[in-house]
Amino acid sequence: MKIYMLRNTGMDQVRKSSTRKGWIAGLAVAIVAVAGYSLFMRTSHESPKPAAAAALARDPDTLRIGMDKGILSFDPQNNGSYGTPLMNVFDTLVRIDKDGNFQPQLAESFKQVDPVTWAFSLHKGIKFHNGDELTSSDVKFTLDRVTSDKSLIENARFSSIKEVKILDKYNFEIITKEPDPVLLNRLIRMGGSILPEHYFKEKGVSYFMQHPVGSGPYQVVDYEPDRRLILKRFDGYFKGKVSEWKKAVITVLPDAATRVNELVTGGVDLVTEIPPSEWSRVNGQKGLKIVDGNSTQVMLLVVNCNKEFPTSDRRVRQAIEYAIDSRLIVKKLFDGMGTPTRTHITPGILGFDKSLYDTSDYDPAKAKALLKEAGYGESKPLKLTLQIPQGRYLLDSELGQLIAAMLQGVGIQVKIELLENSRYVQVRNSNKNQALMLAGYGNSMFDPFLPLNALNSKVYFKRIGYKNERVDALLDKAMQTMDPKERAKMYQEVQQILAVDLPYIYIYNERYFTGIDTNRVSFDPPASKDILVEDIKKK
Repeated sequence: MKIYMLRNTGMDQVRKSSTRKGWIAGLAVAIVAVAGYSLFMRTSHESPKPAAAAALARDPDTLRIGMDKGILSFDPQNNGSYGTPLMNVFDTLVRIDKDGNFQPQLAESFKQVDPVTWAFSLHKGIKFHNGDELTSSDVKFTLDRVTSDKSLIENARFSSIKEVKILDKYNFEIITKEPDPVLLNRLIRMGGSILPEHYFKEKGVSYFMQHPVGSGPYQVVDYEPDRRLILKRFDGYFKGKVSEWKKAVITVLPDAATRVNELVTGGVDLVTEIPPSEWSRVNGQKGLKIVDGNSTQVMLLVVNCNKEFPTSDRRVRQAIEYAIDSRLIVKKLFDGMGTPTRTHITPGILGFDKSLYDTSDYDPAKAKALLKEAGYGESKPLKLTLQIPQGRYLLDSELGQLIAAMLQGVGIQVKIELLENSRYVQVRNSNKNQALMLAGYGNSMFDPFLPLNALNSKVYFKRIGYKNERVDALLDKAMQTMDPKERAKMYQEVQQILAVDLPYIYIYNERYFTGIDTNRVSFDPPASKDILVEDIKKK
């Protein structure tokens, strides 16, 4: 872990520069780091060498993908990542289509019996990769595990489930503690992936992590952590051949320039998370193309409101929001490809509040006035630590340092803690976050419950330290209200309160950018950001 201090210089150059080259030069002045750190360069240990050309030979039946990050865990109930290839290996009871409608998946049918009971019927003959048949017992084992083990990341997402009642080998009921309007939304999550009961119990968690078995269309052949994942099409998949690709080789290439090099030289067919600085290099090559997609992911600052932090003062949190020019961030870092936001609820999601979207409260004069009101100034400067992930999100360290420079511009002294991906997750999940932590949270449930209920004081209080009784009451009531219109009103009121209280400071709703070889593949990026082999069509 390295800590850097920022100097209060250069933001004028950043704002006035009209060219990317000039802006980067201005940013370099704005952000001066000790120990020889360079803003736009990764250290050698962060950028493994590209895979050998021989290992990624142009087999017409092998899809080759360059991923920006590896897989945190092969336990789908203890992962929590957004946009991973894990869902090629595992499968869920239901899925959601592009129009937002729920469709049967492992379940052949489903229906709501009463306000707290849902009945499901499984397809017969579904096989796990080890040959075991998937039955109601596997469903009960999976959901019992995620609801009973509070150490699992996905536990809070499934807390509404009271019981899974087996009716017979292929039929079961899911009974909730209270009426749950988002039960199906829960089940589409990675944490709803059905696990093989007998294999999991016999082998144990550690073995399972090294030799994962699911019921998805692809099975794991080999995995080198943070280097490469090889998948083979599962011939026993219950839906048959859903993809023409017999194999997929997914290589972890954290450095964006390295990923693009592999695409340009023919080493891979598709690469994830291409920053704007590399767009022209991809689009300038015949047969290569950048495809962009909407996402539900919002970049934000997790603000620690616990009493021991200065950010427990709402005036300080408001000053931080006023200090951040989110429109400038989107324009300069992402060439305008993103939307400034003051809410986590994105277009198309129930309860979307248009008044808080595509807007920014940037006002440095108000920021300075609020800091003064809170007791901070030249004689007593506000000092904060900002934790920034490296290689977890697109341009995450650059984004974090630009935010720090903006805070410095209104007189806040910032210490930066740069955390590589696994360390970042460890710090976050152990509630060791400092005053500010940069994060990107998606909405894989496609419902306001997932992002907003995190701010219910009963959920992540140790991490966030935020409690508003009205927010808690509205969130609790919304979770038992089956009428979508009534739920939408409650969630809109919550968003308006959060826009004042600011336990999260929202920055922008991101788009994401994938580079493809159009001679080999076509790809329509889904809002979930999942990299599903079946979605990548062979040319």
